[in-house]
Amino acid sequence: MSESLHKLGDVLRAAREAKGIDLARVERETKIRTRYLSALEHGDYAELPGAVYTKGFLRNYGTFLGLDPEYLVDLYHLETDGAVAKRPSPGPPRPLRVRRARAFVVTPGAIAAAILTVAVVAFVGYLAYEFVTFARTPTLALTQPTGDVPRYHEMTYTIVGVTVPNATVTVDGPRLSQDVTADGEGQFHLKVSLVPGANLFTIVANDPVTHRDSVTKTVTIDVDLSSPSPSPGAAVAIAAPEDGGSLSGPVTVKGTAPAGTAIHVEARLTTAADPGFTITSLSGQKVAVPAPKSGDVVSADATADADGAFTASLILPPGDWQVTAIPAAPGTSGSPAPSATPAPSGAAGGGASVDVTVRPSATLTGTLQIAGGPSYLLVIQDTTPLSGVSGRIASPGKTISLTAKSTLVIRAGNAGAVTVTINGVRIGAMGTAGQVIEWHIAKTG
Repeated sequence: MSESLHKLGDVLRAAREAKGIDLARVERETKIRTRYLSALEHGDYAELPGAVYTKGFLRNYGTFLGLDPEYLVDLYHLETDGAVAKRPSPGPPRPLRVRRARAFVVTPGAIAAAILTVAVVAFVGYLAYEFVTFARTPTLALTQPTGDVPRYHEMTYTIVGVTVPNATVTVDGPRLSQDVTADGEGQFHLKVSLVPGANLFTIVANDPVTHRDSVTKTVTIDVDLSSPSPSPGAAVAIAAPEDGGSLSGPVTVKGTAPAGTAIHVEARLTTAADPGFTITSLSGQKVAVPAPKSGDVVSADATADADGAFTASLILPPGDWQVTAIPAAPGTSGSPAPSATPAPSGAAGGGASVDVTVRPSATLTGTLQIAGGPSYLLVIQDTTPLSGVSGRIASPGKTISLTAKSTLVIRAGNAGAVTVTINGVRIGAMGTAGQVIEWHIAKTG
């Protein structure tokens, strides 16, 4: 059979893919079985129930796709030349659902029984809700710090965590007791003052609905002022993150250097870790996530301000990293001075370095970059379509930010033009030019 005989199928398939929908959805909307839709798109007319029903399918399918139904019927006649119409019809296709109507007689007794049943179910549900609500212990989790903090070199610390919405969180420390109210999603943060030496904090959350307290969390922050950070004019030093620290999300590097000094900040991967998320295709097949390799480098540049302080941000995938800050060569940006040799944090010399462990992020953050051609996009963050992006054509050169708590759905109508980066891991192009690809990205752990 020549390729021209599939022209009708090509028209149908191209129109459907341009709308970004699959055959399963067409079946739901038109009540035409998937096997018949597939047969129309592939020119397998022998699989169809007969010319009369086939024309009906074409008219319904064409109307759904916004095509001229009679034009599609004409294409069908040209391709089949009446051969299918002469074949005896095997009978109408079976409907997707056939339900036999049943007689229902409403009597006063049935109404009374129904009302009584609803009242009993509602009462039992109310009792169950009250029991579960008031018997539960509110949750409390700390995201910063996740454990005791040794060798801390500052006199303040921000405690961050999550509990039940609008809970009152009480933090008892060596100086005083402080309260903070969690927001509508249960997120809270509180900046506390420290004293030299060990600082023991106890944190507890009180549920505003049940007035019950959570399990008490304790954390110790050990302030070590024996090796103070150098003042402006001294060698480069890193104040944060701390050496041996464990953190997640973008890594913010803070330090000091002579005022006006250009600083090159570089992170080198020593040991890679699990990325903390998985990707599956629309068919349920796992998509390989490229694993970062030992020796990979991520860098940024900064300049010390008038007070000698500098800040740089690095987006790093999970793993163990060595973070180094050294003076850049005079008159350059991003190139370390030839004589600069990394040294331990706070030590004399040209630069400083710390070792940190980056944990998988608690959320999914990343970017979509469009290059090489336009692409139709569908982006759902958790359960919400991304406004201004989903259902539209994105132009080359556009960069789209992604943020979700647990799941991302990305569909690209021209997958070769769409490059994805999630939580610092550059996954690359979703497919090849012209492909329609859908990914489901989910947090793990």
